Amino acid sequence: MDPAPEKSPEFSDRNCAVLSASEVRTTAELARILISDSDLEPLGRELSAILDYAAQLAEVDVAGVPPTTHAVQLFCPLRADIVGDHDSSAAALKRAPAKESAFFSVPAIFSAAHEAAGSTYDPAELSEG
Repeated sequence: MDPAPEKSPEFSDRNCAVLSASEVRTTAELARILISDSDLEPLGRELSAILDYAAQLAEVDVAGVPPTTHAVQLFCPLRADIVGDHDSSAAALKRAPAKESAFFSVPAIFSAAHEAAGSTYDPAELSEG
């Protein structure tokens, strides 16, 4: 019988300890998420529960289990990778509503980006149909 797998070092001392407000704040800053002080404690408990669950999963013996992409084996037919007929770049660009040189021109989707580019495109036009 194989010896019990070692616990991952990052989880070995978890023991259901709740993350501190400082750890939650640092994690939020790294993720570029703005959270209020009143959310620090509940998020600490939730994140701790996630880490504890990950620690439980790390203890599962998966020796001999083949890697899979899905829990249920699914048939995924693949087509042959053969180059077929396609439009030339010139033909595709000829039908484009807007182009710039040899590229399709599309409106910016972020307001700062289209303002910086001097675009007159208004994203509100999309909702007008």
